Amino acid sequence: MTVSYYANSVTDEIKLSAKWLWFAIYPRPDKPSKTIKIKSTKNKKKSKKSKKSKKSKQTFEENLSEIEEEFTELTEDELDEKISSLEKELERQEQNVKQASEIPKTDKKINAEKAKNEKNKKKKIEKSENDKPQENGLKAKVNNIRRRWGRYKDFIPMTWKSFRKLLKQIRFYDTDIEITAGKDDAYDAAMNYGRLNAVLFHGLGLVGTIFTLYKPKRAEVKCVFDKKVFEYEISGKIKIRPSIVLGILIVFSVKFLYLFLKKRHKAKKQYKLKRKLMINNKELLANE
Repeated sequence: MTVSYYANSVTDEIKLSAKWLWFAIYPRPDKPSKTIKIKSTKNKKKSKKSKKSKKSKQTFEENLSEIEEEFTELTEDELDEKISSLEKELERQEQNVKQASEIPKTDKKINAEKAKNEKNKKKKIEKSENDKPQENGLKAKVNNIRRRWGRYKDFIPMTWKSFRKLLKQIRFYDTDIEITAGKDDAYDAAMNYGRLNAVLFHGLGLVGTIFTLYKPKRAEVKCVFDKKVFEYEISGKIKIRPSIVLGILIVFSVKFLYLFLKKRHKAKKQYKLKRKLMINNKELLANE
């Protein structure tokens, strides 16, 4: 995978592109816009509305005819009885709704008191647990750090080695750096020129120690004595081989697993020995 970069302060231009083999990862090519065909939906809407209206009319007429047949068969006395029964049912429903809405205040108070008592009980239990003799805040923190350090102490050198190998697989090619700096005073311009040179070449050295840096195409600082200027132009390529990175990760995971299992086996052995010693001591005390 190759990542090419370019930055220019004069034009305020920054470019980044990433490729893997023949495929462009970034920037992605723009997809062609799809043409959407709009169909005439007016006729369809009209037909749907007409169908719905016809269906609703038919159902309404059928219901009306059924109700009429029922009432024509009944006598006047039977109709009066039906109406009275319906009125009674309505009154009952209204009473039930009122009873449900008007909950007595005493019940609410009792429920609130119960909830408060339960909360107080929980707080008392928590306080009793917290009142147990504990270590001071700073001592507890130090002890926790020591325990964690003891757990992960053996894994740190291995992880550092694999991390350094991974960083070394990041390779810098075709680096081209040009900086133009200047000030109104000649002395200040010369001092600034010296400082920039020191920063640039020390920075390149640091990059070379952490990553793999091939000989740059150009790395120079230009000095201007007449005016105050600071401009730069940087370009280059970064290459990473995914296959090598994957191989390092596999090796690291295998080593980590081996060390982890070894430590676990050791801890189990120590636990078994301690248990045996405890059992032997109990037997000796019982015999005495």
